[in-house]
Amino acid sequence: MDSRLLAGAAVFGIGWGLGGFCPGPAITALPLAANGTLVFVPAMLVGMMLGKLVGRLPVQTAAA
Repeated sequence: MDSRLLAGAAVFGIGWGLGGFCPGPAITALPLAANGTLVFVPAMLVGMMLGKLVGRLPVQTAAA
């Protein structure tokens, strides 16, 4: 476990709690234009792209 894993899990949980959707059901609800999906799904996709960019950053290790 590292800080990136913990931060990612926290952001995922906060997004899930605020949006009220799990990613899978949000995508399946998109064609129904269910309340919030038209905001949640694009925000989720932006978050996924940001996560991919952050994942490419080098990991800094503490000097011992």
